[in-house]
Amino acid sequence: MKLYSGVDVARSLVCDDCWNGLFARENFQDVWANPGFFFDSPTTKPYTYASTWDRIDQSSRAGCNWCSLLLSSAKSNKLYDYPDDEESSLRSRYLEIGVAFKPPSYDGKVLIGAQRVCVQIGNFELFVYPLYTFSDDPCANEVLARDRIRRMKSAETCRLALDHVSHCLNDHSVCPKPPQVRLLPSRVIDCTDPERPRLYITGGDVDGSYVALSYVWGENQPNKTRRDNLDAYTREISVSLLPQTTRDAIWATKAFGEKYLWVDALCIVQDSKEDKHREIAKIPTIFANASFTIIAARSAKASEGFLHDCPPPSVPIRRLPFPCKEDVDRFGTMYVEQDGNSGFDDDSDVNDPVHKRAWCLEERLLSARALVYTSNTLRFYCQRTRVNVNDAVREMHDLSTHRLGIEWMPAPDDEPFDPREESVFDYNRNTTLWDNIVHNYTGRTVTQVEDKLIALAGVASRFSVRWKKGEYLAGLWLDNLQHDLLWHVANGTLLPRPREFRAPSWSWASVDSPVEAAKLHPYETPLYELRGYRLDLASDILPFGGLAAAFLNMRARLLEAVWRNDGLYAYPPRGNSSSASMTSNNKHSETESKIYYSWRDTTEVCDGNVWLLPICWRAKSDELLGLVVVSGEGPEYRRVGSFRDFPGWLSKDSALELSLQDVTLI
Repeated sequence: MKLYSGVDVARSLVCDDCWNGLFARENFQDVWANPGFFFDSPTTKPYTYASTWDRIDQSSRAGCNWCSLLLSSAKSNKLYDYPDDEESSLRSRYLEIGVAFKPPSYDGKVLIGAQRVCVQIGNFELFVYPLYTFSDDPCANEVLARDRIRRMKSAETCRLALDHVSHCLNDHSVCPKPPQVRLLPSRVIDCTDPERPRLYITGGDVDGSYVALSYVWGENQPNKTRRDNLDAYTREISVSLLPQTTRDAIWATKAFGEKYLWVDALCIVQDSKEDKHREIAKIPTIFANASFTIIAARSAKASEGFLHDCPPPSVPIRRLPFPCKEDVDRFGTMYVEQDGNSGFDDDSDVNDPVHKRAWCLEERLLSARALVYTSNTLRFYCQRTRVNVNDAVREMHDLSTHRLGIEWMPAPDDEPFDPREESVFDYNRNTTLWDNIVHNYTGRTVTQVEDKLIALAGVASRFSVRWKKGEYLAGLWLDNLQHDLLWHVANGTLLPRPREFRAPSWSWASVDSPVEAAKLHPYETPLYELRGYRLDLASDILPFGGLAAAFLNMRARLLEAVWRNDGLYAYPPRGNSSSASMTSNNKHSETESKIYYSWRDTTEVCDGNVWLLPICWRAKSDELLGLVVVSGEGPEYRRVGSFRDFPGWLSKDSALELSLQDVTLI
């Protein structure tokens, strides 16, 4: 259905002032032909005119879409907040309004940022909104972005999505390519007949292509593969037994021209611990080697599905005339999406359920390519590009500020390097990358307590290869231990410590709260000596997975402190501190010093006497950073928090003069 019919329709969209001003052909094409990224850019030639809020208000009430856009944006920015009976003269004061357009953004030949309309009131930038039109509109060759795809179960939608996959495979040198010999996973779903799917047991030695599914379980799946139905599923799986998300994935696999699909609930024997460990260990390869991953981002549980149509945008859409360049009698219509998120595509799916499940982060990061079914539209992700399918783009953040905070993932065939020999820039980038992954991951939910490390094991194994097989210590890296030990709970979100052991207290995996890493600092003096460590794996098949026990042996300094409701207080050092010198009834006559920053790890009550275990001293800023620990049996200590303090009660020299003692962190 056409949404335009020439000059009459275009004329009806705005008032006389706007039609004869900004949208007059010569005026409009003059400013459209001279876009720039800033108003003061030499290439930018804005169109300026004068009006009043009273006049804009009247035109808005009369149905002018442009004046309505100005007025609503002004109200949201508190520029139009004048009472009817006071300061009414301000509404009749003339304003200088500047209008300019920003050019599109490309990644190679791929459109990643729409053209945008920018408005200034005086020196105040009122808004920058993206523009789009429909493919059959007369201005489609000038306005490049399109409306978001909302019909998910469509052959045309699948075709458009595959265009992005093909472009990535053919033109993206930075994106991993499928191996020449690509073995199917141990089990896949044969989707040749979507109404009669079956489980195909390959034995791990059959070559072929497949797609993988990443989704939120959100509920029990009673018909998942078990030992008692495995044989029956190899003959046929009744679609009536499957949750809607799996049914949708089977339909999509066939529609995309693929034969095989990998879904964890069906391709892993869920009541076999041995099979789960063996198949989970293969997850990095399964997602990396898939033709692409289908991510059911919009579904909170498996029974919801993801191929139902997306709702229309909740933000106002303004339809405006577009005087075409080549024909004086030709008018199109363009659309302004008045997005409260400034039109950034990265923000459009921020609340989708997939961002709440821990397993889904690993599946996303390990996938070379992904088609993401969000609440708003269908998107394509790869190592280089993140865009809405069919040029339905608004604007992308730079990849370094993508909402995941993750620029890239080391590919399986990347050249490994030694972090001890890399440049400061590379060290900072790679360390920050891991820190961002941990921060994002720990903000997600893990249903099974034992999965806390397992659900990130694939990402850790990829990093291990990238970092020359660096030792992985329960979520921390041996070559970066000084930095990694200094994590702290983010935003004061304290939760109880899990009752069952899954990680040592010094690991972020021992808590259920989201965590943040300490900020990187170029000049640090270590204040401890690592003497050894021990990790007892829960399963030898998962070297980056769960643990049965773990500890660090170190020579460290200990300082007496007390944790009260209003903060952490340190006592002045008293010679050679030792755990024997402090009891719960110990009284100090010396002045206490309040630690500037302190973070508890959990809701555990540890008010009273604790120990400060300094980790490092930062030059220039003169900061002392370390752990807060409580004593156990003999030399054993358990972490309960961390701290960061500025100079005052303890100097660097005084800290170094303290005697070292044997400490076992458990």
